[in-house]
Amino acid sequence: MSAIRFGAWGLGRIGTVHAKHFSAQAAMYDLVAGCDCEPPKVAKLVAEYHCAGYTRPEEFLADPEVELVVIATRSLDHTAHALQALAAGKYVLLEKPIAMDSGDICKLREADREYTGKLFFLHNHRFEPAFQHMLKIIRTGMLGSIEQVKICRHHRYRRRPDWQAILRYGGGQLNNWGSHVIDHALQFIGAPVKDVWSNLKGINAVGDAENHVKIIITGENGIVVDLEISDAVALPGAFCTVYGNRGSLICPDEKQIHLRYIEPGFEFPDVAASPDSPPLTGGFGHEEEIPWRQETIAVEPAVNMWEYVEVATAQHLYKALREGVPFPVANADALEVARIIGLVKDQNAQFKWDFWVA
Repeated sequence: MSAIRFGAWGLGRIGTVHAKHFSAQAAMYDLVAGCDCEPPKVAKLVAEYHCAGYTRPEEFLADPEVELVVIATRSLDHTAHALQALAAGKYVLLEKPIAMDSGDICKLREADREYTGKLFFLHNHRFEPAFQHMLKIIRTGMLGSIEQVKICRHHRYRRRPDWQAILRYGGGQLNNWGSHVIDHALQFIGAPVKDVWSNLKGINAVGDAENHVKIIITGENGIVVDLEISDAVALPGAFCTVYGNRGSLICPDEKQIHLRYIEPGFEFPDVAASPDSPPLTGGFGHEEEIPWRQETIAVEPAVNMWEYVEVATAQHLYKALREGVPFPVANADALEVARIIGLVKDQNAQFKWDFWVA
């Protein structure tokens, strides 16, 4: 099968990362063009990859060599640029945040119906090794029924001074990391969302965008996911903790997973709660003998997570476009993430979410 001829639209930090890792899969991808409004960025890409370069989007989208457009332009332009590329007959892989408001979500939902099989969303952290390994453990049933999950994406304490600190440019941790962590939350829940509660703060922010995100999502199946994203935590919490009715796991650092669970097959004897006066000693349930298993395992595969998610995304997208294998990140999943981000924005009206720069 032939390599996918792709063009990179938006050649900033993340756009060049996508260009690098996709083009490194030479049997699957051929970088044929790049587009950016800043000529030096275009010139650098052309010199490095010997591809066509454009500063005018209409010329870039008219290039017949470009089969797939990977969009990593300004967050504010993501939806509009996706629609332009689709209208030009291209496949589209859209960087997050995929939408800035409910209007964008509606446009993308309509585009997904109109251009069936042409639009894909770049939720690459769906493929994080630690996250996938935890899902695999949960699916074995060894932890029993999952009741609650805690996710902490605590970055190094920092006062970020770039555009990500400014709301009117689409900055803030909700737009930046919210898509990834909420996507994880919904995968852990595995059911429609019943309720969302949130609280956002700009604790040590140098701009007007929030840099501390707290969201609690409850599924219709009763699973609760408590998630935090922050630039303001001096002592980071464990990356992920999962509580089941037969055991728990803690993944402190995305490298190891600590497990404590009840011996598979063990069944508790029937015990009735008594309203009588308890004994003077004991009676708290500690005397019950429970056959526990405890172990620590390494996250597999043991790889560079940042590179791995890029390569995995590229490989899955290739299979979708060339072999007809469904892309693991369903568009409905990504649009639901965007809807929840919109709910969180509505709940935190202290931030001026509609204060966009044209």
